[in-house]
Amino acid sequence: MSRRFRIPSPPPPAPSDDAFVMIPLSSLPPQTEEEAERQRALYQWALDEAVASVRPSLPERDLLGTWN
Repeated sequence: MSRRFRIPSPPPPAPSDDAFVMIPLSSLPPQTEEEAERQRALYQWALDEAVASVRPSLPERDLLGTWN
């Protein structure tokens, strides 16, 4: 027996605030200010990508405003 209607699977959970781990600087090898800035930029980019991936897509956002 095939089901005519299917319940959509739930969306993946949003990343929590503790998804990124802080480590003490004393456990890292010494680095220059340029390397530190590059690393901060990389982590900021990764966080921005994670936040963007859990946003609804443009068509989904458009549909939310036009449901009757």
